[in-house]
Order: sequence, then structure tokens, then C-alpha cells
Amino acid sequence: MSWVSALRMLAIIFPFLLTFVNCANFPDPLPLEGDFFFVHDPSLVQRRSDGKYFLFTTHDKGGIITADNLAGPWTVVGSILPNNSSIQLAGRDDIWAPDVSLHGDTYYAYYAVSTFGSQVSAIGLATSTSMDPGTWTDHGQVFQSTTGDAYNAIDPNLAIDDNGQTVLTFGEFSMEASDIFQVNIANDFFTVDSNPRQVSFNSTPPQPEEGAFLWKHGDFYYLFFSSGTCCGFDASALPPPGDEYKVFVGRSISAHGPFLDANGIDLRSSGGTLVLASHGNIYAPGGQGIFVDRSTGSEREVFVYHYVPVDSPEPYSDTFASLGLNGLDWTSGWPVLTEL
Repeated sequence: MSWVSALRMLAIIFPFLLTFVNCANFPDPLPLEGDFFFVHDPSLVQRRSDGKYFLFTTHDKGGIITADNLAGPWTVVGSILPNNSSIQLAGRDDIWAPDVSLHGDTYYAYYAVSTFGSQVSAIGLATSTSMDPGTWTDHGQVFQSTTGDAYNAIDPNLAIDDNGQTVLTFGEFSMEASDIFQVNIANDFFTVDSNPRQVSFNSTPPQPEEGAFLWKHGDFYYLFFSSGTCCGFDASALPPPGDEYKVFVGRSISAHGPFLDANGIDLRSSGGTLVLASHGNIYAPGGQGIFVDRSTGSEREVFVYHYVPVDSPEPYSDTFASLGLNGLDWTSGWPVLTEL
């Protein structure tokens, strides 16, 4: 048996080993014009009124970066919360993973307040009718976790199911927390009205899961998540190949799960079908999402993520985390990345 065949067999049993099999098949992201800009945990929205692109990122107090064209040039224009979050927790001056979406005439930005390694975290909400810097109103805390909870209130993502129920998916791995959870949100987009329920868990160390993103395509809801070591890389002591960040997915006919991978394994039982992993100059991709681009005269779904460029001025340094954009092919019933 060849080593490739052996790995394919192992991948059926251990889905997280798929990185080694498929890494050569991933397309490169769209080349971007202009000067470098930092991005991590990106959320990308196209403004309905004029088609302008707004990119939101971890750090910079919820950084806002804009462009008139998807390929750029992109310009850093400000922050969602330049005066910090009103949530009185450590990290209120360092906003994480803003998730922005339009509902009615209002843009909703769910964000996380925490510090690295802490489970004392909260998800907050800010709103704007334009997304421009200086127009965001902070509504404060939506949901909180504390040490010892089964979950960690970071990396929020909002979705609405077929019955109009608003769903907030969140969470990450820590020594106490158990990966990804969901709660229902009332129609005010602010009030939590259910207990947290687990929707994904990987028991295979060292493989934390975080950055969940829920997306409806066709008859299925697809739950994407990032797994592996996200950051803090040292070029002289990288994690074993495959232990770095990568993107997986499962799907369900319900926004609330259960979510199964392509092999029928529940995401709560270490399931996950590989979507994107390190390849070429792209290292540790993750923090993913999808948005609908309407600039071409028709709608197209674009896969959005960050990655660490291998050939940056400091190779493998997440200081140079960059924006990745790819197309999506759903022909197989599963998301396959394409070039844009």
C-alpha cells in the first residue's frame, strides 16, 4: 500500500488527517492590490447602498477596512468601537472576531471581549445603518461565560433559520471549554432565550475548534469551523504539519444540527470534512466566513478567511496575517474552493 493510500484510509477513520491528502489541491486566493493590511478573523460585507466593501477584523478595536473593488486596494479607515466596549471585562479595548450582517436597514456587529487563555469572556453587540466609522452604537453585553463553564463566549456568528429563529453560534477550545455551542436569540437580536447547546467537539489533541460560521446553501446548513494552532508561530519551531489552523465543515438540514461530515460523522464526535489547509505560500488558514458578492451583476458566494504568508518579511509570523478570498463550487453538495 502506498503512503498516499494509507493516509486516505486513515483519513476515513480520523477526518482531521485529511490535511496531508488534499493540501496540493487548494487554489490560491485572489491576488490583492495595494499596500499590506493586517486582517484576522475577517467578516466581509458589501454595503447595499453603493456596493462598497467593508472588511472587519480582530484587534484595532474592531478594525474597519474598505475597498471599492474586491481585489483592492484596501484602506484602513477606523474601528467599530474606537472608545472601547462598554462591557466591563479585561479585553474591552481589544475587540475580537466581529461578525457583521445586515438585517432590515441595520448592520449588526457581534464581537467578543476576552483575553488570551481566559474563559471570562463576553459577546457584545454594536449596530450601524451605514457601517462607516463613527456611526456604530454599542449595546453592550449579549452573553457571557466564566471560568468553569462548558463554553467560552468568543467568536460569535449570527444566522437565522428557516422559521425566522435567530441563532448565535460561538465558542472555542480551552482547558475547561468544549468547543462550539449555540444559543437562540430573541427577535430583538439581543436577548438570549435558550440554554447553550453543543454543536461541535473534537477530542483529538491538539486540535482546538473555534471561529464557527453557519451558512445556508440549498437544502443544508453548513457549519464551518477552524481547528488547530492559530497563531504565535515560530519559524524555527513550527507545529507538526497538520496541527496548524485549517478549515472544516459539517452540514445539517437544521440550523441547530446535528451536523455531519461527508463520512456521516457527527461534528460532536470529532467529525469534520476538510475545506482548506496550508499550501504553498498559504499557512494556517482560518477565521472563515462567506458573503454574497453582487458586483458582477449576479450573485456569487465568496469564501473569506485569513492566513499567514510564508514569504512575509517575518516568515510564518501572524503579524502579517492576510486576507484570503476564493470562490465556491457546491456541485458535490459540499463546499469546494475555486479561484476568483
